[in-house]
Amino acid sequence: MSEYCRILIVEDEYLTRQGIKHLINWEREGFKVVGEATNGQEGLKLVEEFHPHIVLTDVVMPVMDGIAFTKELWARYPDVRVIVLSGFSDFTYVKSTFQHGAVDYILKPTLNPQDLLNTLKKAASQIPSFVLSKGGGDSLETQMNQLLSGFGVEEAMEGLRGFFPYPRFFLVGMHVPYALGNTANLAQQNALLAAAAEEFLPGVAAKTVVVDQKLLLLVVNYTAEPYRALTERVKRMAASLKSRTPKAFYVYSREFSGLNHLKEIYQQHFAAYTRQRFYDREAAVLAAESFENTGDAPVFDAAKFTAEVRGQQYREAVDRLCDYVQEARKRRAPGEFELKSLLQDALYQILSAWEEQGLDPEGIGHLKRDCFIRVSEARYAEDLTVAFEMIRADFAALVEKYALRSEHQTMQEILDYVAEHYAEPLTLNVLAKKFNFNYSYLSSYFAQHNREGFSEYLNRERIRRAEELLRKEDIPVSEVCGMVGYGDHSYFCKVFKKFTGKTPSQFRKQYGAASGGGRI
Repeated sequence: MSEYCRILIVEDEYLTRQGIKHLINWEREGFKVVGEATNGQEGLKLVEEFHPHIVLTDVVMPVMDGIAFTKELWARYPDVRVIVLSGFSDFTYVKSTFQHGAVDYILKPTLNPQDLLNTLKKAASQIPSFVLSKGGGDSLETQMNQLLSGFGVEEAMEGLRGFFPYPRFFLVGMHVPYALGNTANLAQQNALLAAAAEEFLPGVAAKTVVVDQKLLLLVVNYTAEPYRALTERVKRMAASLKSRTPKAFYVYSREFSGLNHLKEIYQQHFAAYTRQRFYDREAAVLAAESFENTGDAPVFDAAKFTAEVRGQQYREAVDRLCDYVQEARKRRAPGEFELKSLLQDALYQILSAWEEQGLDPEGIGHLKRDCFIRVSEARYAEDLTVAFEMIRADFAALVEKYALRSEHQTMQEILDYVAEHYAEPLTLNVLAKKFNFNYSYLSSYFAQHNREGFSEYLNRERIRRAEELLRKEDIPVSEVCGMVGYGDHSYFCKVFKKFTGKTPSQFRKQYGAASGGGRI
């Protein structure tokens, strides 16, 4: 019998991919779906890995669309046959794919099993030195994927009973891209796991399958031996596999009875737990129940954190985040995604506050990207701690560089500066540059923290100093005007009268030195 005709599906819509995968009995007809990709770029990588005979590709996709993908595929792999999946409005695009080797197209809105099968057979007949031959029924892997995806469940259940004759089950699995990286060889890991299962789990039905081209699953089916005794053997098996593949990481589920519970066990918790190595760098295998029994996640006081950011207490805010990371490591909770999302949102809150102040927009933009990458790429909790210490250092350097202080400290420093430099040509723009504020932000900030705006405050301070000079010194009013920062004598007199109700001369006569007044 000829080999299966290998099929690769390249389609960005998950539901469409699932529908195509379960539309026909592939293996009964002599075909086998070997992979699926969400865009042309991913598709090219999988073509190199799986060497499909036929590619089913959508036209409109992100990153690399079907036209560019078909053109590149034709240049690299001219023997691969391409069938284009399109909508009614895509035909203009579809025509261009025929220039690069596409053999046919199928309209997705009218897709049906017979049309798909006929088109596949037509494409297979054009493959040099290949003879399509019907298979002997759906494989274990196909039936397992059907059961887990919800397509053809009754038929899949019936077929799987032949592989699993015993009443009791548990699952062992590894999410291969998560544990080993996207370039890991799934087939090789499958072979290693199957061989290890034969060695460490004799006397039970233990079958390996690959789910969604990502998760390597071992279904352990048994009748007599206690679950705990079997899981001890699984631990030894995982340790052996880890010696061959150091980054290998497996999870095993709780025990359950009957195939009818397999989908529930897999989907509710098990599949997600295969991506939860975050707090267990060295572990080769963990029980799913170890995740279920972790302590409650520490509570992050978001309100307090926000108040610290608004109050420009940045060191305190970052320290609060560091403390939360340490507490999360102790409790092994919350989950990786939840923890990273909380940290990224909190860091963005600080950086956005700095942006509003007008601090080096380009530098803040780079720091945002650095923070996102450092947090996202931390594979383990220890890595996140190291990454966060680096972020903490970067933030501390910015606080020092721009002399960022709490609101109270900052406002007091501004007022002290005004009190010292009131006689100079002082403007809001000068203050904004001095204290690293955006001009508009400083105007609003000043008004929020004082009874009046900056200009009014500066005039009040200057007139207060003028009053002191007029009371104590025998200095001409024209000179007092310049000494408190005014260049225009008439404007000085106008402002002085606004605040005191008197002209400078009248003020001196009434409140001047006891000698009877000073010079005018």
